[in-house]
Amino acid sequence: MTEPADLMDRLHRLGTAAPAPSEEAVRRDLARGRGASRRRALRVGTAGLTLAAVAGVGTAIAVNADRTTTPAPPVAVPSADQGSDGVELVAYTGAQQPGFVVAKVPAGFVLEGATPFNLNVARAGDDSGLDVFEDKLVVMLESSSVTGNPEGAPVRVGAHDGWLRTVEGGTQVLTYDDGEHRVVVQAWKSLGLTDAQVVEFAEGVTVTAEAQAGVG
Repeated sequence: MTEPADLMDRLHRLGTAAPAPSEEAVRRDLARGRGASRRRALRVGTAGLTLAAVAGVGTAIAVNADRTTTPAPPVAVPSADQGSDGVELVAYTGAQQPGFVVAKVPAGFVLEGATPFNLNVARAGDDSGLDVFEDKLVVMLESSSVTGNPEGAPVRVGAHDGWLRTVEGGTQVLTYDDGEHRVVVQAWKSLGLTDAQVVEFAEGVTVTAEAQAGVG
């Protein structure tokens, strides 16, 4: 059994203050603290750089989106139904003339009139006379004195053979066989019709019994 005096001595020793740490221990603790502080600062700085990089990417995407250009609209190309001057062929619904029946005319044009030898298609209000072909679309039969095939590039007028040429001054001349007659369509340059439109107009022409071929 422990003596009371011995027990009291031990308790007295336990209650005494711990010895002061050495200078070496203090330096090691300060070094560990500074290292931990630097590591925390490095992690915070790295996170800030990462966020800045992400923000930079977002900014670049926004700038690129702002710089995206809208494709230019396609340029309209005239179709076979529209001439170089914007003239279109439209269905003709007015009274027909003896000699030649037409299915289409240029928009704004009317049948000026006909003789036994020609039909004139002219702008509304043009009363220059049936013997004047300038600025008009004229239909006639080829002169009976002409022999041989016409000059011009071969074309098809419906199911029939034709020849298309441009004469001095730019007037288009289409000659074709309709099975019974040799028909001539003359389109003055000022009308602005394409070759395809001249052929399309001719495809809608019907020759009647009143039509006569000229001579000479």
